[in-house]
Amino acid sequence: MKILVTKKLNTEQRNLLTDFELEEVSMIDISFGENFKVEEKVEIAVFTSANSVRSVFSVHKNNIAHFDTIYCVGQKTKYLLEEIGLQVALVANNAMELADALADRFSKDENSLKEISWFCGNLRNNDLPEIMAENGVLVTEYLVYETKYVPVKLETIFDAILFFSPSGVRSYLKENKSNSKPVICIGATTAIEAIQNFDNVYIADDTSVESVLEKVKEVLNSEENE
Repeated sequence: MKILVTKKLNTEQRNLLTDFELEEVSMIDISFGENFKVEEKVEIAVFTSANSVRSVFSVHKNNIAHFDTIYCVGQKTKYLLEEIGLQVALVANNAMELADALADRFSKDENSLKEISWFCGNLRNNDLPEIMAENGVLVTEYLVYETKYVPVKLETIFDAILFFSPSGVRSYLKENKSNSKPVICIGATTAIEAIQNFDNVYIADDTSVESVLEKVKEVLNSEENE
């Protein structure tokens, strides 16, 4: 069975799908810019993707001592933050869920600073700033990476497609048509984008690449046994 993976996997990840024929095609390109420096204390920092963490700390080498309370989206993002020595106060599955949780926390603590610093990419959605605005919370955005679409037209008919971001879905559809084959998404935000175009959408059990790979095995093996 043939699976389209819309990003490059590492060896360990690839080994999870040894029973399948894989085609790995990156549908987006990430760039991190230059000389992004945080010079002042950040009281409440929000990271909604692993790429934002990589940009701020791995690429631009910002001092973790500048960052106080941290909120994030996704287990991979949480893992990267903890790996560099930062504690995560709250992790959510998507930006909307995080925004709701933040709004709830701000409403319970009237003396808290109603301001967050959001480290994000150029294609971020508006769920978080809109919900924050509705709750009187000031959002300062820092665009710390840029996502570019790199659509590739594919002639192969795949038994499943794996998506890891909403931008990956949009890029794929610029050159390829939707179909009824299973589509596996890394999280709810990606799935919402996919559901608009695909009929057979599944969400991984958690927001990690490995979980997406396990889910596609589960889905395809289940279809085979029907």
